[in-house]
Amino acid sequence: METYEILRAVASLERKSLKEVLRSIIRDYAKKEKEKILSELHHDPLWKSIGLLDMDEEDLSERDDWGVVEWESE
Repeated sequence: METYEILRAVASLERKSLKEVLRSIIRDYAKKEKEKILSELHHDPLWKSIGLLDMDEEDLSERDDWGVVEWESE
């Protein structure tokens, strides 16, 4: 109950709904954890040896030609 009361007080002071305060807290936490996980992956020797994280593009699976084999007739 103490945590709930503190969160309500924060919401009141910031003139936001409790839902908005909780969303903000969760978003900040998720962002921090994502950065931590990505940092750990970049330092993992297995990922470095594969080179998977060294792609130039943000999300290769979004490209239209992803997975398409180029073929030419001889």
